[in-house]
Amino acid sequence: MRFNVKRFLTSRHALKHGASLFALAAGLMVSGAQAAGYNAGWGFDEAGMNRAVQPGDNFFEYANGTYLKNLKIPGDMSSYGPFRILYELSLSRQKTILDEAAKKSVDQPTDDMGKIGTYYASFLDQKAVDRLGAKPLAADLETIRNVNDGKGLAAAFGSSLKSMAFTTFQIGVEQDQKDPEHYMLMLDQGMSIGVGGGLGLPDTSYYTNPKLADKKKAYQAYIAKMLTLEGWPDAEKNAQAVVDLETALAKVEVPRDQTRDPIKTYNPMPVSELQKLAPDFDWATFLISAGLPAEGLENRKIDVREPAGIKAMATVLKGADIGTLRAWLAFHLGDNAAAYLSSTFYDASFEFNSHTLSGVAQQSPRWKRAVRVTNGALGWALGREYVARYFPPSAQAQITSLVQEVKASFHERLEHNSWMDEPTRKAALNKLDHFAIQVGYPKKWWDYSKLEIRKGDVYGNAVRGAAFNWQHDLDKLDKPVDRDEWGMTPQTVNAYNDPTMNEIVFPAAILQPPFFDPKGDVAVNYGAIGGVIGHEMSHGFDDQGRHYDEHGRLSDWWTKASTDAFQKLADRLGAQYDAQEVLPGAHVNGKMTMGENIADSGGLNLGLQAYHDSLHGKPAPVVHGLTGDQRVFLGWAQVWREKDRPDALRQQMLSNEHAPAITRVNIPAHNIDAWYDAFDVKPGQKLYLAPDQRVKIW
Repeated sequence: MRFNVKRFLTSRHALKHGASLFALAAGLMVSGAQAAGYNAGWGFDEAGMNRAVQPGDNFFEYANGTYLKNLKIPGDMSSYGPFRILYELSLSRQKTILDEAAKKSVDQPTDDMGKIGTYYASFLDQKAVDRLGAKPLAADLETIRNVNDGKGLAAAFGSSLKSMAFTTFQIGVEQDQKDPEHYMLMLDQGMSIGVGGGLGLPDTSYYTNPKLADKKKAYQAYIAKMLTLEGWPDAEKNAQAVVDLETALAKVEVPRDQTRDPIKTYNPMPVSELQKLAPDFDWATFLISAGLPAEGLENRKIDVREPAGIKAMATVLKGADIGTLRAWLAFHLGDNAAAYLSSTFYDASFEFNSHTLSGVAQQSPRWKRAVRVTNGALGWALGREYVARYFPPSAQAQITSLVQEVKASFHERLEHNSWMDEPTRKAALNKLDHFAIQVGYPKKWWDYSKLEIRKGDVYGNAVRGAAFNWQHDLDKLDKPVDRDEWGMTPQTVNAYNDPTMNEIVFPAAILQPPFFDPKGDVAVNYGAIGGVIGHEMSHGFDDQGRHYDEHGRLSDWWTKASTDAFQKLADRLGAQYDAQEVLPGAHVNGKMTMGENIADSGGLNLGLQAYHDSLHGKPAPVVHGLTGDQRVFLGWAQVWREKDRPDALRQQMLSNEHAPAITRVNIPAHNIDAWYDAFDVKPGQKLYLAPDQRVKIW
């Protein structure tokens, strides 16, 4: 699970797959537990189980089958389950705040409540937005028409960081991975959909796999539609040319599953060396246009994540027809800006990006979209009010205590790890001891005093919001790292591990039922939120996180013996996921999902261990006929229960680092000895693994 305006790349790990996965149909103030079908008595949906299925044949179905059989995905969603239910609860709460703030809407607000209220209320005025049609894009389209050469393209790419425009390359400001006390520039080939960079389809396979030809054809039609709405000439011809250009770029990008190694993707160099590496693109113009100072630019360090891919993409761009490049920029401008434009633009965007790619049947109500875009521009102002209303200090104290329990259990597991040698074990324990833990909300909030919001200026507000957020990042350069800054707002239903900070973060919105119920069964809580906490801790020791030491430095602190032992286990785990055919002909990519898979396995093990430790040697009580271990495993299984539309599930499997829900339940469980004892799993059942085939990493 990841959520931020920019892609997290290797420096962020989280539980679920992106903000686009969350939505619900109505603004009802219903508790997450009630909406998910959980019993108030003990925090678990016993009626949602399917006891006709043997746990050893399909534990996911056993734990969730009846619930999923009766579950209907709301029309404005691509999938449905606890994450989306809590996301909707968060949206409803934010709506309450924004409806009140909107009553204070003024022409040019100066305080935070006035700004979020004016931003939100302006966006809600559909009729006013519709009257403008394509007019808000006029100045940006004129700028694109004046792109006449490579220098002009680089300038257009750079200025996109401060607007709704487009760049295929992504730049960002992140911690220097070998000097995490300082920030540095980062350059990425930008393979992902979304604001900040990438191509228009979810993954390179959409351009090259014949089985996805219908999606590529629909994409071309969408490009033509968007260009037509913008009044761009020769829309059909240009749409074909744009698809051909993106296909050429997709073919030279470094494949997604080859970008996971933080050692290989750490390539710091001065900008002058980047220009020599990829001479077919004007990097100085790109960076200056993005707002970097020209003075000393050639000596400024930048981490070039995929040198080979970026060099090849630059060559493709140099050889492209200038008219095609202009049409490309024009299309992506409209695509990025569609949410802030008239219904004709948004309808076209929804039809392709949501319906065709993910199978979503209908648009969300405009108020939901209004909440989302207000978050994008002023998320921390909204979050501060959210915390004040919905996250009491007692909840923060409870979760912090539980995190410390899981951390202590992890310490014990590391001490008794069977495959790690003593020098590496000692260093691993030291790293764990240095883990920083952030719960609920950050210690300080963003200052939005310099962000100008104007009543009725929907597109202008969005542009100024994007420029403000980018400038916030730029202002970090040449300053010490701020360790109090978060990568997620507190109203985000998510969690993450930041390896360069060596910290785990749990925003307020996820710390409620079904993940954590202070009145619920202890064992279920350990399987649910305990497993989530353990998941994030385990990320510090997954295939990426293990490369960072106790101070967040990218360093080789493992012995060769421990490295080899870890890799053998990781390869075996990856093979288990590779074998999972979740859709006909579509297998999980065990390499691409490796980090999340290791974290899921570690999380479930740690939730179970922490539960056992909490008993202090006393026997576990039986609740509703279920043993303590059974309730831990079931708590984990019901956290991940989810129903997906086929197109959305296929997209996830091709482009997301998180495996589908069924594998997040079945595969970790069948690698844990205690699961076999808890559910009497026998040889011959589909999930049975012989003891020597079970993978035990953390």
